[in-house]
Amino acid sequence: MAIRLRLRLERGVRAIEVVALVNSGYETIEPEILLPEPYARQLGLFPNLPPGAVVKEYRLADGSTTRLVRIPKAVDVSVVEDDRVVGGVTANVLVSEGADEPLISDKLAGKLGIVALDFGEGIWCFRDEIGSRRRVSR
Repeated sequence: MAIRLRLRLERGVRAIEVVALVNSGYETIEPEILLPEPYARQLGLFPNLPPGAVVKEYRLADGSTTRLVRIPKAVDVSVVEDDRVVGGVTANVLVSEGADEPLISDKLAGKLGIVALDFGEGIWCFRDEIGSRRRVSR
C-alpha cells in the first residue's frame, strides 16, 4: 500500500476532487502536482493552455525522458478528510497524457503538513497530529 489522499483542486470557479499518490521521490523546488490529462481538462488547463504554460522535457527516475506541460501556480490544493480540510496551497501543475493517477510532490506534501508514518502500510498524519493521530490511506 502507499499513501493516497483525497484532494480538492481549485482553479477560479472550477473545483474537482481527486485521490492522489504522495510520492516522496517526486522532488521539486516549489509545490507541484502531476495530473493526468482528463483532470487537467476538467479544470480548464488543457488542451487550451493558460498563459505561462510551457512544454518541457523531464528525466524520470528510470532514466527515460517524457514531455509534460508545466503550468505555474495553476491550482489551489487542499487535503479533504472526514474531520477537517487542510490547505489552500498554490501549486504548479504538470499535465501528463500518460499518467494513471495524480502525484503529489515532496514540497506540496510538506506545505500541506503531510507526515508519512509508514509508507508501506499507508499510514500518515498531519504535522500537528504527530503522536496523537494515525490516518489510513484512501
